[in-house]
Amino acid sequence: MDRLKLSLSLFVLFFLVLSASSDGNEGGDDLVIKQVVDGGAEPNVLSSEDHFSLFKKKFGKVYASSEEHDYRFSVFKTNLRRARRHQKLDPSARHGVTQFSDLTRSEFKKKHLGVRGGFKLPKDANKAPILPTENLPEEFDWRDRGAVTPVKNQGSCGSCWSFSATGALEGANFLATGKLVSLSEQQLVDCDHESFECDGELDSNDEQHDGDELTMSKLRWRRADDADDSGTVQWRRAETLGIDDWSIGEGRNNQPWSPISRCRAASWRRGVVECDPEEAGSCDSGCNGGLMNSAFEYTLKTGGLMREEDYPYTGKDGPTCKLDKSKIVASVSNFSVISIDEEQIAANLVKNGPLAVAINAAYMQTYIGGVSCPYICMRRLNHGVLLVGYGSAGYAPARFKEKPYWIIKNSWGETWGENGFYKICRGRNVCGVDSLVSTVTAAVSPTAH
Repeated sequence: MDRLKLSLSLFVLFFLVLSASSDGNEGGDDLVIKQVVDGGAEPNVLSSEDHFSLFKKKFGKVYASSEEHDYRFSVFKTNLRRARRHQKLDPSARHGVTQFSDLTRSEFKKKHLGVRGGFKLPKDANKAPILPTENLPEEFDWRDRGAVTPVKNQGSCGSCWSFSATGALEGANFLATGKLVSLSEQQLVDCDHESFECDGELDSNDEQHDGDELTMSKLRWRRADDADDSGTVQWRRAETLGIDDWSIGEGRNNQPWSPISRCRAASWRRGVVECDPEEAGSCDSGCNGGLMNSAFEYTLKTGGLMREEDYPYTGKDGPTCKLDKSKIVASVSNFSVISIDEEQIAANLVKNGPLAVAINAAYMQTYIGGVSCPYICMRRLNHGVLLVGYGSAGYAPARFKEKPYWIIKNSWGETWGENGFYKICRGRNVCGVDSLVSTVTAAVSPTAH
């Protein structure tokens, strides 16, 4: 029986992948797509023009010129086709038109993601202790226990990492003090510049060039673009593009936006760039991306985070750090990385509060609701989110049974997904959701009362 189920699953998967791959040739410019709706007056089948009109009205989209309008309409039609492919590859979720439907994939990644790709955590990174997993509740949700602030919106800024980090510390601070305080992402965007995890490492030069200055001879190759859905990338010699301010070295997963021109040296073995902390922006993450663990390290070293109301979010890199240490209300006592074990992740979630998580957001641009359990999803991490709970009854057709799922708080506002939240199935590290999960413990701040 198990063998029969496996054979049927493989057949269904093959059929769906083949069907989805053919969607790009369907419909042409006069594309008609079934609208995914939760009810309402809209007809079930709309032309692309109808979809675009509804999209502009719903999200208040206004374009500066007719040329821009026509271009965005073209992008919109491409994303309708993507949504249809995603619906076939992820049938337990609902995919369709979202506020991001007029953005290209590269625009979406640059503006709304922000976890640096290709990084490697140091080998000496603090590992979370193994917790007992007996008697874990079947379902759990920190939203019901008062540890989760309302959904926030990072805007067109690649600062997801800061929202993931503050969300985890907000929960930890709630457990430590009994008070839920919204913390400042802008403080991290403006002030967390002392170090960051590099986008990859030098495979062959790690010993020879440890601590060396970054020069053209050591940065021989760079990526010319982002990977497509198949993971294919283009590489060019650095000399053909120039190092300038945004260059990278060797390494399979490097990104084209790592600021290194003002960095003094690199420790390739640990994957950490050491920059001049007295020069603002010398290793700036901010809207150009970052890592949650780097944010925890900054918070630990600087003493903590201010309230959001005292250091409000602007959605852009600030020219200066405006930290007022007298207004710090939440501090980090320690943080650690949880092993890639879903029982351990669940145990840490229940004991320590919401967890900072990195994920591959490939299906999130078109996600509307339901439990996302795609048949195919790369595990290359590019987005920071907050794990706040888990459930037990998300249907996964390819496995012919109910599957448990994680509950994720996102930072794209309440109009996205399920009022700003995302459900993704547990069980096989879907989209890399189990690959980089961190827990943080808060110290009680004397000013928190």
